[in-house]
Amino acid sequence: MTTRAPHSILCPRHALLVTVIVLMSVSAPAVAAGPGFTLAGADVRNDDSGVYVDARFDVRLSREAEDALESGVPLALQMQVRVLRVRDWWWDSELAGSDVRTELRYHALSRRYVVMHHDTGEQRTFFRRDAALNAWASMVGHRAIDRVRIQGNGDYVLQVRARLDVDALPYPLRTVALVSPEWRLASEWYSWPLDG
Repeated sequence: MTTRAPHSILCPRHALLVTVIVLMSVSAPAVAAGPGFTLAGADVRNDDSGVYVDARFDVRLSREAEDALESGVPLALQMQVRVLRVRDWWWDSELAGSDVRTELRYHALSRRYVVMHHDTGEQRTFFRRDAALNAWASMVGHRAIDRVRIQGNGDYVLQVRARLDVDALPYPLRTVALVSPEWRLASEWYSWPLDG
């Protein structure tokens, strides 16, 4: 008695179904977000003395900025905070504006990253790049405005953004960075309403 192996010929409908399944299972490459900063988390709180903000930004450096950092060029970050009074019939009025400045350096010899906060002079050292970027793009307990300045009637908004400070780069690199879009790394303004 002889046995034959079953034929494995697919009908056109089955062939189409298999093709669709294979194409769906192959994941298309994800579109990576461009270089810049995005807000990862924030907290706005107030007490009798003032309004305070904590913020942390996710960082995506451009290839040029990464190369400069790995070559020992310090990168300066400016986290801008402003409080606006919202007006219906005119431009909003800025009541307060301040910056939190941090600097990130890489030391190739020791393979360490150093983050310095200009306001406090505090320096922290990191072995891991992601931890250094997290510390570099974070502010904690920053006083945005005195409480007495926003009491009374009116609508107020607190806004925060982060941007790479190209003016702090060494002069030869600064001239290139001022005209190159690869160095224009900034987030949008993020806003929270404040009670008057």
